[in-house]
Amino acid sequence: IEHGIFDYTETPDSLNAVFIERMQRMYSWSLATEQLIWLPGLVCGLNLAVRSTCSETGSAVTATPIYPPFMSAPQLSQRGLVKVPMMRHGSHQIIDFDALQKNLTPETELLLFCNPHNPGGAVYRQAELERLAQIVIENNLVICSDEIHCDLILEPELQHIPVASLGPEIAARTITLMAPSKTWNIAGLGCSVAIIENPALRAKFARVRKGLVPSVNLLGL
Repeated sequence: IEHGIFDYTETPDSLNAVFIERMQRMYSWSLATEQLIWLPGLVCGLNLAVRSTCSETGSAVTATPIYPPFMSAPQLSQRGLVKVPMMRHGSHQIIDFDALQKNLTPETELLLFCNPHNPGGAVYRQAELERLAQIVIENNLVICSDEIHCDLILEPELQHIPVASLGPEIAARTITLMAPSKTWNIAGLGCSVAIIENPALRAKFARVRKGLVPSVNLLGL
């Protein structure tokens, strides 16, 4: 701010480096700079995910209750949306995997997922995520995983597990969305990141973004 210049800017190499180091240190998740697409918010990431993965006759599926933009993103793109009510599993609510499987159709192309879940707070266990990954792979889906609340786990014995960190097969089908906004209460600065390891999927996402979603501003970065 003292510098006085608020012009356009590029993502600093230091930001890419600190984010990649953090993912490796916390989740043993190895990433590369070219796999990161910085965005001015997570909600636009949800909308870009829908537009870059769902064909004109395609649809998305999500578990409800859910953060409202998960439901508005397909509608804003004139894509279909299937809502699958969550189920109680022990002390927390999770996706009803059987109901999810039954509600998939040939038109279903995208799973909009939230882990930890908003608003329910569920932190998905590895076995649950592995089952979800199996469904995604077997049904030729892409999963957009909102992991913005990964630092706000209130159960000390639990560890957040990024969906894409489970293995290369599911990583190739995953758009992961993360941001510092919830953890450090800086949503107004407007900075998030999409992690897309699959080059073809990343290229489609970046192509849809052009001319619609601006780069992150200087203070956000």
